[in-house]
Amino acid sequence: MNKYISFALKNRKKMLAAAMILTLVAVAGIFRIKIETDFNIFKLNNSVYQERLDETDSLFGTSDQIILQIKFDGRELSEKMVSSMRDIQKYLEEMPSVKISGPAPAEIKSAKWSVNLNEQISIEGLKNLQQYYSDMGKLAPIVQRNDNIYAVFTLFHDESFNGGTLHNLEDFLDARGLNYSIAGDTYMQQKILEYIKRILLFLPPAALILILTVFRTQMGSIKATIFSVMPAGIAAVWTLGIVGWIGRPVSIVTVLAPIFTIVIGSADGLHFVSHVQDEEEEGSSREQSIVTTLRMVGVPIIITTITSMAGFLSLLIMNTAAIHDLAVFAALGIFLAGVATWYMLPLILLGEPVIKHKVRRKVDPGTAISRIWGIPSFIILAVLTVLAIFGSEKLNTEFSQLLIFRNNTGVYRSFENIMEVNGGSIPVYVLIKTEDDPLSPEYGEAVLELEQKLEAAGTAVKVLSIYDAYAAIYATLKGLDNPEYPHSKTVTDIISRMSSANSTLSGNLLNRSQKAVKLIIFPPNLDNSTLDLLSDEISAFDSGNGSLSAELTGSQFLMREMNRDMIQNQAKSILLAFALIFILLFISMRKIIPSLLSLVPIAFTVLFIFGFMGFSGISLNLFTATIFSITIGVGIDYAVHFTSIWLKFRGKGAALKALKYTGRPIIANAFGLSLGLSALLLSPLRIHLYVSLLMWVAMISGVFLSLSLLPTILRLLEKDS
Repeated sequence: MNKYISFALKNRKKMLAAAMILTLVAVAGIFRIKIETDFNIFKLNNSVYQERLDETDSLFGTSDQIILQIKFDGRELSEKMVSSMRDIQKYLEEMPSVKISGPAPAEIKSAKWSVNLNEQISIEGLKNLQQYYSDMGKLAPIVQRNDNIYAVFTLFHDESFNGGTLHNLEDFLDARGLNYSIAGDTYMQQKILEYIKRILLFLPPAALILILTVFRTQMGSIKATIFSVMPAGIAAVWTLGIVGWIGRPVSIVTVLAPIFTIVIGSADGLHFVSHVQDEEEEGSSREQSIVTTLRMVGVPIIITTITSMAGFLSLLIMNTAAIHDLAVFAALGIFLAGVATWYMLPLILLGEPVIKHKVRRKVDPGTAISRIWGIPSFIILAVLTVLAIFGSEKLNTEFSQLLIFRNNTGVYRSFENIMEVNGGSIPVYVLIKTEDDPLSPEYGEAVLELEQKLEAAGTAVKVLSIYDAYAAIYATLKGLDNPEYPHSKTVTDIISRMSSANSTLSGNLLNRSQKAVKLIIFPPNLDNSTLDLLSDEISAFDSGNGSLSAELTGSQFLMREMNRDMIQNQAKSILLAFALIFILLFISMRKIIPSLLSLVPIAFTVLFIFGFMGFSGISLNLFTATIFSITIGVGIDYAVHFTSIWLKFRGKGAALKALKYTGRPIIANAFGLSLGLSALLLSPLRIHLYVSLLMWVAMISGVFLSLSLLPTILRLLEKDS
């Protein structure tokens, strides 16, 4: 240590200049960052549902669509209302690379009448339109609820549709004072883009401020506090810079990496500066204080850096690219935070900045915890364990696109409005392929029977297909009271050529040349039980109709498939994390028993998190599943610091000495980490809120057990020795 500090003292300016250059290069890289908003990040690397979705898109064009719902006051159509609908649809029709299915095309015709929506509409014309929409049944783009009429526009678009196009549409609607709601995967993705930018801009600084606030109470000096978090802040900049330079996109998953870097990486700086303060209070010089600190906590800092990295890297066992990126970026950030602590802090502190001594408070939280050493700690552990086991039985595994967004976001509120009016959740799709003409009466009747069965059973609120459109047109031609599919292939050929058929709807639901049809199903919700029933019904339909095949797909099935795989692999990830960390602990401590005992607090912490999730209703999903591996890697730090110091004082009273030396920094770090991650409470994404809550539980449990249960067990070893 003496040689390293001497070298740093001689080359201080050069080393600081090198760090500054690296930081400037990293800042340049940050401006190159790309943002990923596609829900394809929520898919397995070899997803069956993705293959089906790709095939569906190749046959019918992209499945991406936007639903625009406009609310009008009134129980009956009025000329003003229809004129407003026409203005909206005309604007939409002029948008590039967009096909529109809506209530107000330029002209609506039947066999007996015709209404031009660009001209003044007579009372008779309004009655005809009212009847026309009524005859369309579930295909009608007009919905009447209570004292309001809702116009529904469906936008089918290609990849050129972007955030600018969406903002222009919103500006158009706002300028006219319209009451509107928007939903759809593309809309969600564009909003995610805005949210990620906001998160990157505000949340890392917010996390830094919160940590500074907590560490300030521990350090007693604002200057010392800034020094303690500086390495983590620098590491976050370096990490984002590397991400930008290598061209990997940032998603709602990987956007957490810089926050984890700041919050978790700050632990090393806190321990380093805190111990330097302690040594100086004992009368040591600044240089000697740094040397002594590195001897005491240098190795534990390296160990905790590596164990935290191991916790994240254990997530590589998961079979999805988004989690892989989070694992690598967060591990890289924590590694850089450890490097920055060893590299930057000695250089800064050797400049002899004046650092005030710590504020010594009458109440030491570590001493307070020592009062429950012994039997009380075992009793508390037993009670918490029973509660955790009971709570774990209530755990659920729900995960959907809507669970990503918080209830107060525009995305969530818009979707709720549309769901309330039209019924049904985010749509899923069925790809039907036939051996001959898909419009034949045999296929039409079979599919319509399936639709009726799904709707009657409550598995689907609404199912849309080309067969519904043809049945509605045939009923109008024949004067039937209810839709009915044509019994003659000749009639279906006539209908397909009729100019009144909705070409936009037809093109997105029928590919006659490739003998394929797409069904759009609106399930009542996205619960696993509902999707399971839907899967069973489609599988039964597929096996019961040998002349055609039917396969389910859609974003929600991609997410469900990935979520199930994540949960199946979670046990492997947790075991891998424990194995890696035990190996690292054994290499550093070279003693099996202390290494194993260091794992005890974090093992119970994992159980407590399961219990908390069960009681709170937080589901086990893509995001929350990662918390366990992260908790193992981060939470073990407290046990490592305590056990490492205990080994140095090995003998009678070693536990009390270790508590005196590590108790306050450990508690301050855990509280700072938890409070730092509370910056995620400002995120518009619900999944980030859950990460914050679960880390609070993890850190409180880890600290409590590391400073109560672990010392109790170690004191037993003291007696034996």
